[in-house]
Formats: sequence, structure tokens, C-alpha cells
Amino acid sequence: MPSTAIVQTAFIGDVVLATPLFEAVRVSRPDDRIIAVVRSGCENLLGNNPYVNEVIVWDKRGRDSGIAGVFRLGRRLRESGVDIAIIPHRSLRTALALRLSGAHTRIGFAKGGGALFHTIRVPYCQGIHEVDRNLTLAAVAGWEAKTYKPAIFPDDTDRAAVDEIVSDMGSYCVLAPGSVWMTKMWPVESYGKVGGFFATKGVKTVISGGASDKDVCSRLADSVDWAVNTCGKLTLRQSAELYGRAEFVLTGDTAPQHIAAAMGSWVFSLFGPTVREFGFWPYSERGVVIEENVTCRPCGIHGHQKCPEGTHICMKSITAEKVIDIICRTKKV
Repeated sequence: MPSTAIVQTAFIGDVVLATPLFEAVRVSRPDDRIIAVVRSGCENLLGNNPYVNEVIVWDKRGRDSGIAGVFRLGRRLRESGVDIAIIPHRSLRTALALRLSGAHTRIGFAKGGGALFHTIRVPYCQGIHEVDRNLTLAAVAGWEAKTYKPAIFPDDTDRAAVDEIVSDMGSYCVLAPGSVWMTKMWPVESYGKVGGFFATKGVKTVISGGASDKDVCSRLADSVDWAVNTCGKLTLRQSAELYGRAEFVLTGDTAPQHIAAAMGSWVFSLFGPTVREFGFWPYSERGVVIEENVTCRPCGIHGHQKCPEGTHICMKSITAEKVIDIICRTKKV
């Protein structure tokens, strides 16, 4: 059986935005074995995905680190008989592993260190969404490349886990304040004001985050009456289920916005160091970007761990009052 690999070993949000490629392969090559290759920590997102036959986890920050891990991944893909690889991640290590896999067709972007090892290099188009950009790789492969949408598939176990948290809550919103990049984080005090306002409207607050967000989520929970803090307690699919039931999700330019959009939630995304033109806004008609056009932004494709200007004005200039007003007008609260 022919095997096709979709290889996205970047962050959680990047994996969400790559999910349309799985559907594109299944529609165009229904007899292929479809293999997803993701970094450790992202694999739960792809459980129950009807377009994926196998998930290969690359623990590139742990046991698969270094050049030995690259060779190990290449060998595993070779053993899986991968013929074609689509590689949206612009990484030298990832591309080298695919070169070692024996896949005869390796399609990726003509940008970044990995381009050298692709057999087909596709222009990296600016100004379009990452989903549509990824689908240009499918089009070059000759596949059907309609605008497939990101999708996550929670199961009964995921739904039961969320039931235990929200079944008696009534209406709630989700606040997800964390980020890998510190400059993408809105002040906790501002999130607290939003949570407090909507509490007066009968909309309770559920706080969401991963294990690394424990501190910021705890501080936010302390600032909002009756908030439920789920930080580090839910899997990615369970978080998706939580978001899908919420009145809205408020977060930064980070993974929760993409998970929420994939679940059809109303999602309000706070953009500071990054801008829409990079292509990572919520891929949904229910996605709203909130930003202030300060002169120093953007300051980088991902933002930074510390503000280059020393002010963090891009996020601090977005007031809680503005965010509340936009949410209320959009949701007609």
C-alpha cells in the first residue's frame, strides 16, 4: 500500500493548521496509508482523525534530540514505506530526516534551511492564511486542494471529561492567557477584568492552559470570582471540546485560537508583536482579531521572550474595555 506522510513538527497550533492536508490526501489518494509526523506533545490532537492511519511522534527535544534523532526518524519513515511527503514545517532537521527516509517525492516550501532537501520547492506566499498556504503544497502534488478546514475530533471520553467540569456551570467563556512567547501574553489584570465583567452577565469563566502556563493561570484564577482553572488538567482534544461549548474563547496569537476556530467557537484573538499578514489569524468566520496599530509592531514572526522596546506597549495598549466592547457588540451580550 502506498504511504503518504504529512510532516509538521512545529508547535500545537501549526499541527492544527496542517490538518486540512490529511483530508486533501484522503480525497485524492483514497487507497494511501496516511501517516502524520508530529513533535511530542501534539499527538493527542490527531486521535480519532478519520483521515490519519498512523501517527509518528518525534520527541525532538527529548530522546530524539540531536543528529541521532534525525537518523532515527528517517529510518522509521523508511520502514513505514513512505513514498510521498508533504512538509509544511520549514526546518532543516525535519527536511533532512525526510531526505533519509527514502521518500521519492518531498514537497515543501522554498524558504528556510530545509528547502535544500526537498525534491519540489513551492513558493511561500505572504499575505494568505497558513491553511491556504499549506494547501498550495497539496495542489502542487496534484491533489484536490479545496479550502478544507482544520478539524479536531473529540470522542466520548473527551466529552465526559468536559461534562465533569461544566455540566452544572451554565453559560461560560474560556480565557487562555498563556503562550510560549512572553510578548504574546496580555496582562493578567486585563483578562481578569474581562472575566469579572462577564460574570456580572451570568457568563462564568473557565481558565485554560498547558502545564507550562500554571503560574499565569493561577494568578488569573485568583482574580476572577468563581473561576474554574483547568490548566494542565485536560488533553488537547478535551480542551477542544471545552472550547467548542463555550460562549467565546479569549486568547492571544497562539494555539488555543486555532483549536477554538477548528471547533467553530467564537474566538477573540489578541495580537501584539505579530500581525495578520503573517497568516495565523483564526481560520473561521467566528474569529475576531483585536489589536492596536502601534509603530513598533510587528517585531518578529513569533514575537519575543522580552519586548525589544522594553514597554510591551503592543499588548498593554489593548484595554480590557475595548475587548469587552468588541465581544459584547459581536455576541450582542
